[in-house]
Amino acid sequence: IHRGRPLEKIGAHCLNHNRHSIGICYEGGLDAASFPADTRTLEQKASLLALLRELKRIFPRALIVGHHDLNPAKACPCFDAEREYRGL
Repeated sequence: IHRGRPLEKIGAHCLNHNRHSIGICYEGGLDAASFPADTRTLEQKASLLALLRELKRIFPRALIVGHHDLNPAKACPCFDAEREYRGL
């Protein structure tokens, strides 16, 4: 697992939202024809869930949304993150 940039550093993941958000990236998201699709493996799902739980402990009021929720021109993360992680 690569944790990327430190949480206190501003990222460059979503225009107009970088100062108040944390970007999370995973490998995949395209089917064999290069169309957006939820291609997460069970291991990716488990790792993402663990990371989000850890971040919610640090930032309990944080909202979990997909890139496409902040920028409709984007297809990622190719699943409904807000709905899937609403209970965290």
